[in-house]
Amino acid sequence: MDKLRSLLPGLNGILGPFCMMMLAIPSVSVASTEGMLEKAKASGKVAFVLVTEPGASGVKEAESVIRDAVKKSGKAVMVRLDRSTPENAALVSRYRLSGPQIPIVLVFAANGVIAGGALTEGMTTEGLMGMVPTGREAELIAALQSGRGVLVLASRNGLAGEDAAVKSCEKAREMANGKLAIVRVDMADESEQPLLRKLRIGADSEKPVTVVISSRGQMTGAFAGAADPAALVQACNKVAGGCCPGGKKSGAACPAPAK
Repeated sequence: MDKLRSLLPGLNGILGPFCMMMLAIPSVSVASTEGMLEKAKASGKVAFVLVTEPGASGVKEAESVIRDAVKKSGKAVMVRLDRSTPENAALVSRYRLSGPQIPIVLVFAANGVIAGGALTEGMTTEGLMGMVPTGREAELIAALQSGRGVLVLASRNGLAGEDAAVKSCEKAREMANGKLAIVRVDMADESEQPLLRKLRIGADSEKPVTVVISSRGQMTGAFAGAADPAALVQACNKVAGGCCPGGKKSGAACPAPAK
């Protein structure tokens, strides 16, 4: 969860600070809650999980915001989780939900990974939808949650040097013995522009750009063109001073692509 915390906030707030940590409602069994999450994943839908317990205030307001987000998204569902029921104990433990103030909402990406969480007090529809990661961002989060570093390779069709950049990333992955994942991003894909902005990659770049993110969720390097595979692996193993996708510390400067 620490890796997710470091990445998400900005990828939420690669992700406020990349921080993790949701109506009194009828009891919901863990089977039905997990079943709804699995169903959402199978159908490629985002799941907004509203976590609460009997007596919690602000539930109706939170539910209204979530329903609005579901409607506007077109590919999302709302899932309720009562943290007070014994049947939900496993989920509460897994996502560390016993301590936070409630209600809160957790955002699960379309691929099933948890992508963010926030108190519902003062939450807006736009703010909630802003926590939903892009498709490639969700791949990035999944790789980090599996304990791997990530090479985010951004390019577009016909861009000079793309093949060489791909080969460099593949060689680096081989050298890292399975501890590196590669996430390809199309610079021309409008839906991925939020991720490109978080990673400070210009969509009009004249060269492919590879951004290195360590397994801790820190952005530790950026390279224009075909990078030296050894340099990619070295960057992934580097410990940065708080610079991570969307979650860098105040005053920290994320690296510009190396020439």
